[in-house]
Amino acid sequence: MVVLHPPSEAAAQVVAGHSIGEDRGKLDGVAWQNSFGDFVDGKFKVANGVEVSATSEQSTGKLVRLEAKWDGKGLRQLAYFSDFRFGQTTLADIKKRFGNLGLLPAGGSSVLSTPDGGVTISNFYEISGSNTIATFVTKIGRAELLDLKRRHGADAYAHMATAATLHSMAISDTIYFKSLRGTAPIADVGYSPIAWTPMSSSTDKPKKQMVLSRIKSTQLPVARVYSGPRNLPDLTGQNSTVRAYQDRIAMRMAEGPAFAGEYAVVQIDCGTRCSNAYVGNVRTGEVFKLPVGGRNNLDLALKYELSSRLMTAQWSDAASGKCAIQFFSFNDGEWIELLKHEIDDSQGCSTSLSYNLR
Repeated sequence: MVVLHPPSEAAAQVVAGHSIGEDRGKLDGVAWQNSFGDFVDGKFKVANGVEVSATSEQSTGKLVRLEAKWDGKGLRQLAYFSDFRFGQTTLADIKKRFGNLGLLPAGGSSVLSTPDGGVTISNFYEISGSNTIATFVTKIGRAELLDLKRRHGADAYAHMATAATLHSMAISDTIYFKSLRGTAPIADVGYSPIAWTPMSSSTDKPKKQMVLSRIKSTQLPVARVYSGPRNLPDLTGQNSTVRAYQDRIAMRMAEGPAFAGEYAVVQIDCGTRCSNAYVGNVRTGEVFKLPVGGRNNLDLALKYELSSRLMTAQWSDAASGKCAIQFFSFNDGEWIELLKHEIDDSQGCSTSLSYNLR
């Protein structure tokens, strides 16, 4: 059994809204599988091409590891730490930020070949004031690796740090990490634990008053509106929660598209103030879950149009009670977050989405 450490007074280490030691029951719609020993893995997608892998201790139900991995497509999204971005922040940037390359664990290799002929490089850092390890994995693809060798020959390795870009990042409970990687790591010259910098704190800047009504559905038009036969939902590969909703999703899809040219939208209750929302493609049968909703995002309200790819969601944070409005673009099955805005009004989510968009 891993003895999870109590929360520290350091800045909370959060990945996709979740933290080490949290009860796995707070993760909605995750199919827990791939058991190994007293642990089990589960995955869920978040907006913008990022998938999160969570590891939970089966005996306690507590999370011991969270990893966010970018699929290499689309926008180069913020990577949950400071201003680091997937596909943009380089290994050289990481070394410059921390002043060193971190820890070299006693077990397992920090440099691995990838199936496409590239290389991944893992760097590990203790987080000061906590019992958590941060891992930053950078990747250089085969084409970039060949280009380095062509340009620098035998000195190609010396230039890899500027070409390897952030591919994934993870936080792990220290005891769990050491159970996999060993207890006697070697520290790089100048090493010291890092201070955790939440994603928002380095990007927060004084904001001008935002007029939400200026965001128009016409800014994200669809090429056409589908009017052909309506297909049943194809839930292949979906988890048991989604499959349990098959009939309700099918009923709504049978009514025809209402969003993004060829998608039906169905919102299904999951308890008091709780609902999950899905979009089903009436042409192909594909079904996609909205990246908000469930027990973490209460009072979910949606606004959408048939002729637009813009989805607007209003919800209240279950932990803080704050009300937020998020704008998403839906592109070929991928949710891309455009903007998030907190409602300062004391009424918050008790007022309608339409009213707050005025």
